Amino acid sequence: MSAAPQHVTAAASRVLLVVADCAVSQAAIRRTVELAGGSAVTVVGVGAEHTSRAEHASATVEPEQLRRSVALAMSVLENAGVVALGHIAVTGSPARTLARVARARGARVVVLDQLGLSAGGGLAAELRRRMYGSGIVVVSANDRGGRWVVP
Repeated sequence: MSAAPQHVTAAASRVLLVVADCAVSQAAIRRTVELAGGSAVTVVGVGAEHTSRAEHASATVEPEQLRRSVALAMSVLENAGVVALGHIAVTGSPARTLARVARARGARVVVLDQLGLSAGGGLAAELRRRMYGSGIVVVSANDRGGRWVVP
């Protein structure tokens, strides 16, 4: 076994972990570690783009909360021995953006954190539709346990 440093590029991620809320479920982390099988993981924080003036004030907070959530997920993954890369996407079409990132990173599996999808509505269904026929599997992490909440 070589002691040479492991070089990881963005294209090396077989698994994409989607964080769609300001919390990361333990089940999603466990499922991601299982599926990664020692390869790098890309953690993607997705948020909806706000266009109205009434929502503008919360739009400045959301990217920071997403960044913290992604950083937390990356930290937990790295503590489990998995190399993690981060990506933040605040967009009008989260499913389309996730599909593009999954294809660009060469992902074989996208893990959706069910807890974060409650606010996202049909994100899981739309992402599955967009991934249909691509060879990329979309799985959900069912969690009845705890969450790591980002303050």
